[in-house]
Amino acid sequence: MDANEFDRLLKVCRISLNHDEKDRIINDIEEIIKYFNTLNEFETGNTSESYHAIRIPERLRQDKVEAFQNTNGILKNTKTYRFYVVGPKI
Repeated sequence: MDANEFDRLLKVCRISLNHDEKDRIINDIEEIIKYFNTLNEFETGNTSESYHAIRIPERLRQDKVEAFQNTNGILKNTKTYRFYVVGPKI
């Protein structure tokens, strides 16, 4: 990565770094780019997709719309203010 390009990136992101931090991050970015370039060298054109070796069945429930009868009972232990439910302070 070019130093001017990195400085422009820092300016856009509004980040200020000292010289040692810049050098360390530029070296890290260059190592990451080298790694991805190494991955790009592998020939994957003749390989097929891989799948999980063991079939895991999906256990999904059926979605059913059901009427809830006890709407007043579900709200009896809550605090309300002007028809709004009041939650705990965070």
